[in-house]
Amino acid sequence: MMSYIILGFLCVIPSTCLSILTDGETQNGTLPDESVDTKTDVFRQLLNQETLIRMSLVKNVHSLMKDMVEMKESMSTSNKRLHDAEKEISSLKNEVQLLKTENQKLKEEAVKFQDEFKSTDSKFDEIKENFTKVSQSQTQYERHMNEIFEEFEKNTSTILNDIKIEVRYLSVTLLDLNKHTMELNMSIPELIESRFTDFTANVNRSVGDINHKLLSSKDYQEQLVYNLSALGNDQSSLMKIISDNLNNTINSIKADVEQSQKSQLKLSAAVSSLEVFRMNMSLMNNCALKTSVGFTVGVTGSASTWAGNILVFPHVVTNDGNGYNPSTGKFTAPTDGTYVFFVTVNVYGGNFIYLDIVLNGSRKVRTMSHNTAEYMTGTNMAVLKLYTGNSIWVSRYRGTGYYSDSVPITTFSGFLL
Repeated sequence: MMSYIILGFLCVIPSTCLSILTDGETQNGTLPDESVDTKTDVFRQLLNQETLIRMSLVKNVHSLMKDMVEMKESMSTSNKRLHDAEKEISSLKNEVQLLKTENQKLKEEAVKFQDEFKSTDSKFDEIKENFTKVSQSQTQYERHMNEIFEEFEKNTSTILNDIKIEVRYLSVTLLDLNKHTMELNMSIPELIESRFTDFTANVNRSVGDINHKLLSSKDYQEQLVYNLSALGNDQSSLMKIISDNLNNTINSIKADVEQSQKSQLKLSAAVSSLEVFRMNMSLMNNCALKTSVGFTVGVTGSASTWAGNILVFPHVVTNDGNGYNPSTGKFTAPTDGTYVFFVTVNVYGGNFIYLDIVLNGSRKVRTMSHNTAEYMTGTNMAVLKLYTGNSIWVSRYRGTGYYSDSVPITTFSGFLL
């Protein structure tokens, strides 16, 4: 339709322009010769102008056609967008309807939840009453246990005093036995030496008498034989007496040594009993302390540039046994045992930080909060054997800054197994 309008417009334009050039009238007749050339020049100029006008009109018509085509394309695109918008509007209407339905369901569920919450309030009240009763019973039980423990301490102190007195008495007895044994050990060589000295003197005297008699009388041979026989008998009897005395002395020494050994065994048994009793007391003390050694501490503020050595956790959540010092950041073991320690650190922003759990200056385990992402968390746990007086703390290895909040995020915990 548009192309027909443009063709009609082109047909009308030349005739109109011709009418303008001829003043709208058709002129016939013959002009004079002088004016023919002038009119011819004017006519040529008019034709040239008409040609230029036609060319400009054709150019304008082509631009108009191009604009019309672009308008058609834009209208088709607009129609398509309008169709898509209508589809989106219809889908949004459906979603709104679904949301209304879900909202209605949520309202109904909220009403049900309120009813259930009202019913659970009474249950929570019952639970609170039960917890109150449990805490009261626990307090009474702890009081009773403290009384029993105090009475046990009194009894054990009395028993320990009795054992100490008995040990002292046994120690004195053992010293006396040792002194007597040493005296016996010193007297035996002297006794043997004195007996042999007497025997040697008797033999020498007998030999001297025999020599004297041999020199004084040659007929004394028979008497010499008799004397030698008597001397042999005397020597045998003397050796028997010496042997009997030595055996008696050795037997008495053995009896004294056995008695001292029995006394030493009694003393060793008493000492062993005392050591066993001390071990039992230590175990009981450990058992009494195990129920009350544990801590959880943290920091309640962030420090983006912290680069210290020991990380101090001033906020104390739990400190049973008072082993943790919030001023120094160190935990000191109140008793021997196996402990569990756990540290959690949240690095500040895009920083990185490494923290160590340190035992008496020796680094045991390490956390790593890397800077591959912001506010990275590093955790680690250690199970360590501690003796009374050992210290545990958290120390920085590398990096800077930590993040926390009013409810602690960066924390340090430990307890006795």
